[in-house]
Amino acid sequence: MDVIGTVAAFIGILVVLVLVHELGHFIVAKRAGITVEEFGIGFPPRIASLTWHGTRYSLNWIPLGGFVRMLGEDGDVEVKRLREQGMTDDEVEKAMAGAFNRRPVWVRIGVLLAGVAMNFILAAALFAAALSMPGLVGEGSLTVTNIQADSPASGQLRVDDVITGVDGRTFDRSNDLTEYVRERGGNDVVLQVVRDGEPIDVVVTPRVVTEEERAQGIGPVGFGYDPERVVEQPSPVTGPVDAIASGTGLAWSLAIQIPGGLADAVGGLVGLNPDAGDARGPIGIAQETGKILEAPLVSQLFFIGLLSVNLAVLNVLPFPPLDGGRIAVVLVEAVRRRKLPAEREALIYLTGFAVLIALVILISIQDIQRLVTGG
Repeated sequence: MDVIGTVAAFIGILVVLVLVHELGHFIVAKRAGITVEEFGIGFPPRIASLTWHGTRYSLNWIPLGGFVRMLGEDGDVEVKRLREQGMTDDEVEKAMAGAFNRRPVWVRIGVLLAGVAMNFILAAALFAAALSMPGLVGEGSLTVTNIQADSPASGQLRVDDVITGVDGRTFDRSNDLTEYVRERGGNDVVLQVVRDGEPIDVVVTPRVVTEEERAQGIGPVGFGYDPERVVEQPSPVTGPVDAIASGTGLAWSLAIQIPGGLADAVGGLVGLNPDAGDARGPIGIAQETGKILEAPLVSQLFFIGLLSVNLAVLNVLPFPPLDGGRIAVVLVEAVRRRKLPAEREALIYLTGFAVLIALVILISIQDIQRLVTGG
């Protein structure tokens, strides 16, 4: 896929995932009687907007998701703004009755968790849809098409090698062969390979990979392949209920692995964990989007579902200014039985935002290095 198509597809997926997240906040806030001042698609400057039932709905020029702006999100600094608009004290108090920060703790936490829940539900639904589709299964020998840099395959295998077996065993299905290798992570295996028409043995040590890494295309040996032939097999699920249960289970199993993987990636960025796998930032994800959109629909559904799970888990982490960080502030206020000073709360969010931007920059530098080196 060309660069323009890749960028457009990445932005389209990002907009959908973020809007689903913000829609969760919006729906629960409205149901709770909180004044939602604006629901925006994209970020300002505005292209057009309309106001309906007290909420402005806007379409904006910067296509990087969307936002929900609730009255009282920034604490009682909203009171000053309303007074500057010419409202009397009584009018201000009446308006602030619908403010986010005037709602009970459990309501505010529910609003903040709603976006995370929507992303998780979307991921489970996409996984369920993917699992309901007939699968394509590779059979026969495997022809190596590419080799990942710094992988066990690097320096051992070559493009156009034909893998016919492992440890003297042959496998009818490609998945059976790769699963056999995966189960032996950390131990040597012997690949039976035909190279330039000559049979040879190649010894590799598969790495241990998580389910999330597998979903991202990171294999235990680190090579891409084309099977000798591809056949269709029935869906692995027995019906809608089984599909939903399986999709939800897969979303959950990925979700509980993400924090550990994220910690390892951050440790790798700051030099605390040199052996950690590379994190993917916006540039790297956009690059992977271009590749995955050339894959079958089932792979696309799994990929978008994986992004949605990542967005859900990232947002629930107790780090400002993410939803989890805002929940932590709400809980601290509940324990202290008084609100944090507006200036201190703003400083907490600003510091967290600066750290997040720094991490994104560091990860993006890695993405660019991979693009330049072809890694």
